[in-house]
Amino acid sequence: MMTARVGKARSRSVRRAIRSRRSILGIAAFLLLSILGAPAVAHKLQVFAFAEGARISGSVYFAGGGAASGSRIEVRDGEGRTLAELTPDGEGRFVYPAQAPVDHLIRAITGDGHQADWLVPAAELASGFGSEGSTVEGAEGAHRSAPSGIGATEASSTPASHMATLDPALEAAIERAVARQIRPLREQLIAAEDRIRLQDILGGIGFIMGLTGLALWLTSRRRSGPP
Repeated sequence: MMTARVGKARSRSVRRAIRSRRSILGIAAFLLLSILGAPAVAHKLQVFAFAEGARISGSVYFAGGGAASGSRIEVRDGEGRTLAELTPDGEGRFVYPAQAPVDHLIRAITGDGHQADWLVPAAELASGFGSEGSTVEGAEGAHRSAPSGIGATEASSTPASHMATLDPALEAAIERAVARQIRPLREQLIAAEDRIRLQDILGGIGFIMGLTGLALWLTSRRRSGPP
């Protein structure tokens, strides 16, 4: 009877040890996959762009904060046609002069196959173009280069129409100035969101590793305890 009880106790201990080892191996495999995935998140490609009058300005970078200066920028219209290919500068910045107020898809591609997209909607470009599709900057320049042979009487008789031609250019200039001021804030917010995601992932991995260490410690205490 005593031998049978000892045999059953040993069998239960062996089964518990096997289950414990399987759990530990499963947790270790999960941690390994999480740790291997963290660098991929840190090197996730990001692209950001916005309209500045009739120009599209943007930057491409990795989620960890480094500029992706060696990437390639493709500019496409709403139907997927490639309009231009750009090369960012050393800080990952690029500029594209839009030809029409339509949707523009900005696609960043790295040499190792990473890809990121950003859509600049037509509404953001509308203020940079006149009613006939010409850029407001061009209309403003044409106004400045208009013939000066018009008499003072004729010019003074139509002040309302003269001011009307200046309003779109003034409005576009104000919007460009505001966009230039807001751009750094938007870039900082997007970069901060990327850093928060990475920190959350790393924090979660650390929490899981702590729980794993606690589980291993409890398992070792059970093994060293009385049968």
